[in-house]
Amino acid sequence: MAQDKVQQTTSFQPQAVKEEETQKGPTVLFIEDDTLLLKMYKTKFENEGFRVLTAQDGEEGLSMAKDQNIDLVILDIMMPILSGLDMLAQYRQDPKGKSVPVIILTNLTREDEMKRARELGVKEFIVKADYTPSEVVRKIKDYLGK
Repeated sequence: MAQDKVQQTTSFQPQAVKEEETQKGPTVLFIEDDTLLLKMYKTKFENEGFRVLTAQDGEEGLSMAKDQNIDLVILDIMMPILSGLDMLAQYRQDPKGKSVPVIILTNLTREDEMKRARELGVKEFIVKADYTPSEVVRKIKDYLGK
């Protein structure tokens, strides 16, 4: 019986700590179709105190953005099902998506896409190849004033 209580206490405490950790910082929705990059950035942002939600395509990202309370969206442009810019155009039509800051993290730098993104209220373009994950986190922290 005493052993059961020890096990309950031991299993309960890590869960409480984990829940507390996930809610302490801003919530970032990271939409990226490259699974390896997504996992790497998720880990990096969580280690820096962010709550991170992830999606691997624009359609999934749009659904999550509408259903969750998001502080900032980090968005790739080239994705399956629904491109990043098409997802953003639809998100901006939703009352919840009108004022959420969006940062583009991509390797595409075509002027027409950059222009469309600016028209949709994108705050900044970050070229993946030009920044380390630590530098990306620092830029996001600076942007959120964290």
